[in-house]
Amino acid sequence: MRETHGLSDDQLRAWVHYLGAQTLVQRALERHLHEAAGISHAEYEILTRLDGAPGHRMRMGELAAVLFSPGSRLNYRITRLAGLGWVRREQHPTDRRGLYAVLTTEGADFLHRVTPGYRQAVHDSVIAPLSDDEFAELGRISRKLFQHHLARGD
Repeated sequence: MRETHGLSDDQLRAWVHYLGAQTLVQRALERHLHEAAGISHAEYEILTRLDGAPGHRMRMGELAAVLFSPGSRLNYRITRLAGLGWVRREQHPTDRRGLYAVLTTEGADFLHRVTPGYRQAVHDSVIAPLSDDEFAELGRISRKLFQHHLARGD
């Protein structure tokens, strides 16, 4: 087996397929959310994180960290979601520099309306093409990659 720049031919083919699959899945989910709800995948993830947080609120820094998003990009998205009435900013009661992002009732209602379609799009894009064993293996591999990069501080 030939090796090119640290990857064998088989490894390079697998890598190219991984990148292609990841790109196509992201595009399918972005397209679904844009067409069905008029939002981006990143905005959907903000809403779901806030929905799952205690009191439907998170400090902006914590939200940026769990989303692996730079603060400026998160601020832009929060401003857009606030303009739609789905999120609001609140000052921290004791830390004048601290801000919370809070999911509004309207935001929660919107999220709960679009989530079934989103889950169907995930199923169609990722789960349906795989057997149960393949999907379980995808989960194990994804978890391993995620933990590896978290441990490295990436």
